[in-house]
Amino acid sequence: MVGGAPLGVKGTVMGGLVGLLAVAVACTGAAARREARTHADVLESIAQKGVDLVRTGRLVAESMPELTYPLERAQAFARTARRRERLDPATLAAFDTLVDRYRAFVDGLDRARRDLGRDEAARALAEPLAGVERAAAALRGELERADGRRQARGRSVTFFGSFTVASSADTVCPRCG
Repeated sequence: MVGGAPLGVKGTVMGGLVGLLAVAVACTGAAARREARTHADVLESIAQKGVDLVRTGRLVAESMPELTYPLERAQAFARTARRRERLDPATLAAFDTLVDRYRAFVDGLDRARRDLGRDEAARALAEPLAGVERAAAALRGELERADGRRQARGRSVTFFGSFTVASSADTVCPRCG
């Protein structure tokens, strides 16, 4: 006889439900990573816009909600992701670092807007902006790691035998360039 004992209807249904649950969890994590990536893009671009507004002298108190709203949305996302365990701890820590750096940037931007001239404010904001950019890049790196995009190249051993994974430069593929 080949195979095990028949599972019956209950076993088949339970197996299907477990599989469906695994797919749902995986999809939720992928959606959370996409959302985190979007927050990184938005926070980084709004920070750059803030520096541009300071540099041109167009940042006024009425402009501050445009800069603080993305921060509020990112904080809400972090709370939800933490509560629902939608991101792995390393990715969540990188996201928290980005939110902290952006918050410090917005605080510095508001002070610079009030207390400094245009050029002086732009110089004072260079390091906080760089901090936001570094934190966004670190988050993207964690997201790539979590997505499994960074596949090791070289020799691999599987149940079926040994093989070598070729880099895109070693392949003939019209889409690979």
